Amino acid sequence: MFMGAISRDGLDVAKRSRDIVRRKIREVLGEEVERYSEWEMRIIERVVHATADVEYAKLLRFKNHPIERGIEGIREGCPIVVDVEMVKVGIRYGNTLSFIEEERVYEIAREEGITRAAAAMRVAKPYIHGGIVVVGNAPTALLEVVRLIEEEGIKPRLVIGVPVGFVKASESKDLLYSMDIPSITTEGPKGGTPVAVSITNGIVELSRGRDI
Repeated sequence: MFMGAISRDGLDVAKRSRDIVRRKIREVLGEEVERYSEWEMRIIERVVHATADVEYAKLLRFKNHPIERGIEGIREGCPIVVDVEMVKVGIRYGNTLSFIEEERVYEIAREEGITRAAAAMRVAKPYIHGGIVVVGNAPTALLEVVRLIEEEGIKPRLVIGVPVGFVKASESKDLLYSMDIPSITTEGPKGGTPVAVSITNGIVELSRGRDI
């Protein structure tokens, strides 16, 4: 299987699509392409393919060997904590957790005057420590993860922080990127579920020794 394709026609379409994506990425990055590792380029290719937006080649940021840390964690079976159900549904990994619909999250959000996304990260704290966090939609979830790291000593293996939007999204990603932890982020307001899922599934596939 390659890029989800299993038939001869599907594999042909996938290969042609990948060739186009690679060419467009190199046109955008030019000589800058050399500063990315092979695995980083594979993740960039997946995101551009998933979004049909070659600008992501310039927006994706990798810090502190995040792909390697993610592969290690997945091979050890660590949990992946996500911000919303939509991200969970897209990830092809059994130990993926979402807490946003739990009653205690609603209660914390009401009592503390915070968003459910932020409250969900508080509830997920035991799983975030030593786990992987994927935020694709809610900037307040990512801001809460940053707070947990800074104030409560929580140490995730990897944070994939790509919330989308014009309110707090860029700021939350910049804060994450400024921290000394393994992370994958996007610069600016762009991001969202397709980006988060394509990055995460790429790392999952790499952990299984598959071509992405």
